Amino acid sequence: MALDDIQRVKLEKLKALRKAGVDPYPATTHRSMTASEALKRFDDLAASKEEVVLAGRIMARREHGGSIFFDLHDNGSKIQGYVKEDVVGADQFGTFRDLFDIGDIVEVAGTLFKTKKEEKTVQVARFAMLTKALLPLPEKWHGLQDVDERFRKRYLDLIFNEDVRKKFMLRFKILDLLREFFRTNGYVEVETPILQQLAGGATARPFKTHLNALDMDLFLRVAPELYLKRLLVAGFERVFEIAKNFRNEGMDREHNPEFDMLEAYAAYQDYEMFMMMVEELMNFLAKHLFDTDEFSYNGQTISFKKPFKRIEFNQVVSDACDLDYDKDSEDDFKKKAKELGIVIEKNMTKGVIADEIYKKVARPNMIQPTFVINHPLELSPLTKKLPDDPGHVARFQLLVGGFELMNAFSELNDPQDQRERFEAQEKLRKKGNEEAQRLDEDFIEALEYGMPPAAGIGIGIDRLVALLTDSHSVREILLFPTMKPKDK
Repeated sequence: MALDDIQRVKLEKLKALRKAGVDPYPATTHRSMTASEALKRFDDLAASKEEVVLAGRIMARREHGGSIFFDLHDNGSKIQGYVKEDVVGADQFGTFRDLFDIGDIVEVAGTLFKTKKEEKTVQVARFAMLTKALLPLPEKWHGLQDVDERFRKRYLDLIFNEDVRKKFMLRFKILDLLREFFRTNGYVEVETPILQQLAGGATARPFKTHLNALDMDLFLRVAPELYLKRLLVAGFERVFEIAKNFRNEGMDREHNPEFDMLEAYAAYQDYEMFMMMVEELMNFLAKHLFDTDEFSYNGQTISFKKPFKRIEFNQVVSDACDLDYDKDSEDDFKKKAKELGIVIEKNMTKGVIADEIYKKVARPNMIQPTFVINHPLELSPLTKKLPDDPGHVARFQLLVGGFELMNAFSELNDPQDQRERFEAQEKLRKKGNEEAQRLDEDFIEALEYGMPPAAGIGIGIDRLVALLTDSHSVREILLFPTMKPKDK
């Protein structure tokens, strides 16, 4: 039967329900417990013959003469329902048989028993329609080859695919654990603006919008960093935020235009302390999620045993392309990048090219936890220089499973140095680099009042969840990833 014909039949059933005086979309339900609760207490409830009232979606039904068996799904749990003509009466049985379909959301009241096949079942004494579905559920959703369709219609994906639901439940648990870890370590959770006059705190192209009330352009934040640092100036010593960030850039395995980031800052600490804290954090997550410090990702066993490997950024780049960042020229890097198949865009500097080589050639092969440390100054406009190597900064990135999960550094708190870095970024912007950071006078003024020595970290929550749920792409663990419309 064609989809239009099926929908026409469902609309006729909807009309029949209303004609019979049944509200197909009532505002209230009398559910007394969830299916999960009923299954946990099954033996006691069945023995006492206590009436239960359950609610959920009909996902399958089997008719045998004067009996109808159906599967009732409720928040990830399933229980069998049994409607018997001798129990509910001929009229009610006919209503259920003729007007209740797979996909409808219903309420059933009755007692619990086990069938001859030992299946836990509710013997329905009364039932009610809660939501009449007007479109049929796809019959072969689980086997769809068009993965994009699963992402576009995530509500159907979650109905049919229990593995997908479990991944998202794990995501929610990871968020709870992150909050628990930081709060236990003395961090206060705060909120900072999403609409900002300058999009600062990260090297990224922002989304632009307009505030009519003040007739001014604003940007969706690319990072909360500069506002969190203002709170360090204000005297908050440890702060963190789980922030929704927006970057107008490409979409791939690791990137979505809007994404979740945890940023944390600690006064009187440096990036060495954060490396030790990260090792503790990853052990904390693994042991709470897997009861061990090892887990499987993409067929490989990953170990969070301490200490994690450390390697300098220059060494990573040298291993990838046989060039020395401090000695070889920008032209040398351009030539090598082209040999490696990396597209060189106009106005790309040596630092940016080296970073592209690092990302495209080295990073995918870094599977076990690795701290890449001491990046070039050019790539880190908000970071303190290394005292004995001012061309590089006190920064690290954590790589696991080919993902860059975290970025952290000893924070720059010298306002004069910060101004020089911002001015260098502005020069790059004038040369055509739309991702260069802006000169934020208000932030510099805040630094001039004095920000204590501090360290900060950004944790890519989507990538972290993808890793810990053994997912290939961040789209798999975003409830509603950004998608190209079907008509395009």
